[in-house]
Amino acid sequence: MKRTSLILLTSILLISCKKKEAINIENISKKFNSNVENIDKIKYNGQLKMQLSDGNVSEYNGVALIEKEPNDTIFGFSFYGIRTNIDKATIYKNGVGFLISTEDNKFKSVDPEPSLLGRYGGPIIYKDFFKLENVYKNVKVSETEDSFILDYVFEDDLKNKITQKTKKLELDKKNFLPKKVTTSLQPDFGDKQTIVYVFENLKTNENIEKNINEYIQDLNKFELIKEENPKPNALLKKSLPAISLKNLFNENEMVAIKTDKITLIDFWEVWCGPCIASFPKVEDLKNKFSSNLNIVGIVSEDKENAVKLVNKKGTTFLNLIGDKELKEAFSVNSLPRYFLIDKNGIIQKEYHGFSDQIEKNIEELIRK
Repeated sequence: MKRTSLILLTSILLISCKKKEAINIENISKKFNSNVENIDKIKYNGQLKMQLSDGNVSEYNGVALIEKEPNDTIFGFSFYGIRTNIDKATIYKNGVGFLISTEDNKFKSVDPEPSLLGRYGGPIIYKDFFKLENVYKNVKVSETEDSFILDYVFEDDLKNKITQKTKKLELDKKNFLPKKVTTSLQPDFGDKQTIVYVFENLKTNENIEKNINEYIQDLNKFELIKEENPKPNALLKKSLPAISLKNLFNENEMVAIKTDKITLIDFWEVWCGPCIASFPKVEDLKNKFSSNLNIVGIVSEDKENAVKLVNKKGTTFLNLIGDKELKEAFSVNSLPRYFLIDKNGIIQKEYHGFSDQIEKNIEELIRK
């Protein structure tokens, strides 16, 4: 009897050890990949919460439907996302994007860009639902009664200037699908970010009652908003008004914007990612056309952090402090915004965002 009990106890211990050994990233990855291979589409109720280290919080709630599209070159999937608290939805399929207002039954067609994930219902879409991280510094695996927990630590991303990135992924033990994802990172500039996704009421494949094509067909009942070509800026082909502004680095110094050379004015703000990403290109223009070109940056908000950012980026072109009234005078309602003035002081061009056309137009003005 004792011998039988000992053998039984040993067997239990061996089985328990095997179970413990099986809790590792390799086995969990196999289970995850095996499961998602059989999923063509997934629908869930989602919550996204974005929190900065200064305490500011943004929260989004809604419903998402994601359908696999392996040949899609932008996302790798099609999606429908709706934010239920503001009646705004986003659809993407086969290279076509739609932004929908379900409150007044209107929609518009938009360019299929990655930024769609940040517009209307886009934030409810979690783009990594069908894949696990495969590039990381290290990962720690643990478990609760109902979940496997994967704690990732990543190498610093020097190219995109992202550091201190971690990710905590909670997988349901029954279906190996995400229940909660918490990502924390320090961007190149600004406060540390924590982004939390929570997923509930998950449905897959035949359990989903409506597909994305049917959501697109519903748009036949809606009114299409046709995009009108924006009216040319009223300042174009007119003389630049006399402008004197405070120097960003010395508010006691007033600086007049000169037009003795070709002049490029750059309206930007600290919170504008595309503005900051274009700094090196603007700096290159300054260096390339130094004898023919003045460059003036104008920033109106968060002067303290603007100074830190310019120093950190090593930007050397002149930066001045603007205000709301100046933006209104130039009809600046999106950023970055650039204005090119010839050496006679005439505003020749306006650019909604940086493009190579700016350099071409500078060269044309130099040749005149």
